[in-house]
Amino acid sequence: MKCAICLHGTTTDGYTTIVLERDQTTVVFKKVPAQICSNCGEEYVAAAVNKGLLSQAHGEWERGIILEMRNFAA
Repeated sequence: MKCAICLHGTTTDGYTTIVLERDQTTVVFKKVPAQICSNCGEEYVAAAVNKGLLSQAHGEWERGIILEMRNFAA
């Protein structure tokens, strides 16, 4: 797809790191599948992946974790 930010690059499959914070909880997800712009580097995460990230992060928040780092698992 064409990048919505720079309007010049096209996106390709890749991986990114996502950091989510809520209150005192920080969750770092590595190896998150994304579409990445070849020109500006903007990252696009699919809705299903986003839902999985938020669900996993919510679980960590419920457990009272302060800092968690993990590889993303769908």
